[in-house]
Formats: sequence, structure tokens, C-alpha cells
Amino acid sequence: MAVAETLAGELGQMNGITMTRSGKNPFQIIKLPQTTKDRLEHFDKPVDVRDADGVLKALQEIKPSVVVYAASASKQGGNSFDVDDRGVENVARAAKNVGAELVLISALALDRPESKSFKITNTLGGYIDKIMDAKFNGEMKTRDIMGKDYVIIRPGVLLSGKSKNGAKDIELNQGDTVGGGLSRDELAGVVTGAIQNGKRGITVEAYRKSTATKLQPEFAIPSGNEMTASSYRDLFSNAKSD
Repeated sequence: MAVAETLAGELGQMNGITMTRSGKNPFQIIKLPQTTKDRLEHFDKPVDVRDADGVLKALQEIKPSVVVYAASASKQGGNSFDVDDRGVENVARAAKNVGAELVLISALALDRPESKSFKITNTLGGYIDKIMDAKFNGEMKTRDIMGKDYVIIRPGVLLSGKSKNGAKDIELNQGDTVGGGLSRDELAGVVTGAIQNGKRGITVEAYRKSTATKLQPEFAIPSGNEMTASSYRDLFSNAKSD
């Protein structure tokens, strides 16, 4: 919802279509500025990422230029490997079929299985058991299927509250050595900036500068790969291709 609101709001000023597993409009009872509301539509049929045929039919119907994948394992919607692995594959194949680009919201530390962040998150059990393994698979499949038509964003821990200074507080990194946290609206800003910038075939880590933390003791801050800017769009200007 934060991504949809941001890309259709004053920051993004783009048209968007939301899709949900239930088919219900997530903004049905949420008040939005009229200009934002005018740019947002809802696809009124259920779209379940576990259903490859259903996803393909939905994307063929709306013909998007960019697909943002924000789904993850849930009690109602499937476990880690259903949603964060095979679900990503289904959506990537459908996006490729219709000529759309894919922005995948993933997770920090996927390349660091020995890090504390990876180990803790990967062993929470239940429907999110092995979620880091599943997300790693989803990333690999995205790169394999999409060629260069993707952006993978690895956010840190989602913090409560809202951004005070927008993009100025955010840092992107590459190499998966530095992590941190950021708010939902900051992450939505990063996603919107990725779409606007147009650079593709990249993977970046995203966090608030003030929360920067080494993912493993032997890593350094700064890493030398930090990217900062006054706008979310420009954060991606110096990103290196995978």
C-alpha cells in the first residue's frame, strides 16, 4: 500500500494498478488525496502469486510497463517457498511474457548466510521458516528470467514511524556488507525512485544512513559503495550492474 500510494502521489505522479490475493481493494476505506486516488486503480479479481496461469492472465489483461513484487510469506497466502521463491518465479515469467520490467522487494543479508541477520531471520520457523533461503532463490530466478529488465531492492528492518527528510536520510549500498533499517514510506520512495531512474539489472541494499551497521564484524563502514542523493530517483544514478 505504501508503494502504491507513493508512486501515485506527488513524489511519483505515475498511474498504478493494485492487485491483491483476495481481490479486495486495499484502499477501499483509506482516505487519499484526490490526485493520488485518480492515478490508482484496483484489479478487482483475486491474483495469487502461487497460481502461475492466473498471474499471467492478469498481467496480460492490464499490460503493465513495470511490476512491483511486494508479496511475502503469510499465514493466509503461503509459506516462504510458495511466495518468496516460486511466487517470484511465476511473476517474473509473467512479466517477461508481457514485456514488463520487474522491481523485486527482497531482503538484506541474502549473500551473507554466516551473518547474524541471516541466521536469525532464516530460523524463525512456522510459515516463514527458511525465508532467507527462499528469497535468495527468488532473486536468482529473477536475474535468470528477466535478463537485465529488473531492479532488486534489499531493504533493512522496517521501522515504525515516517521519514522526516525523505531521500536525504537514505543510503543505498552494493555488496551486501552494510545493513540497517528504514520506514515503509522510505522504502516506497526507494521503489518509486528505482522506477523513475530507469537503471536496470541492478541489486541494491537500502537503509537509513543513521542506522548503518556492518553485517559481519570483518566488514567496514563505509564500504566504498555508498550512494546518496537529494532525491529517490538520483539515489540510483551510480548503481553498478550485477
